[in-house]
Amino acid sequence: MRRIFIVLLLIFLSSTLIFARPTRGIAIGAQVGPLATGVVADFRLGPVALSLSLGTPLMINYILSQTGDVFEDDIGSIAPFFMVGGDFTYPIALGEHFNLKIGLSTLAGTDFEYGIIGIAGGTIKGEYWIPNKKIGIFMHMDVPVMAYIAGSEIESAAIFNWAIPILGIFTTSAGVLWGF
Repeated sequence: MRRIFIVLLLIFLSSTLIFARPTRGIAIGAQVGPLATGVVADFRLGPVALSLSLGTPLMINYILSQTGDVFEDDIGSIAPFFMVGGDFTYPIALGEHFNLKIGLSTLAGTDFEYGIIGIAGGTIKGEYWIPNKKIGIFMHMDVPVMAYIAGSEIESAAIFNWAIPILGIFTTSAGVLWGF
């Protein structure tokens, strides 16, 4: 059974796909989500794609702005200033203008001084490219399976828990890409 799975996986990965993206270069854009609101860049690397993002945790910033001094000592002192994300996906063309990307993803919050806290796991991303345009829209959903923390003053750790996949609700984002 294992050999059949490996053979099928190799056939699947080596097959040539009709790419829906109008260009095979770089696409840049913006995304909006509870924990990942900012800019995103998508790169085609042969049969796979790499997506990098930098943004702000909109939901955390809103909660902190509404609570005032209540959480300042607890959450306010460690709230991430930036959200950094990365996806490594395999695009599957499901139509002339639609891609479904499946792969691995991570989203981490950092202030680039104290440390980093994040999640990692699987991802599913749907992209629709408007016909005869270089503009596309996307929906990105994560299924995290691991949480991690690292820093210069804190001990590094990886956490696996049954509740971590629920965080995928907050890491979901939607956005617009412009290919060139």
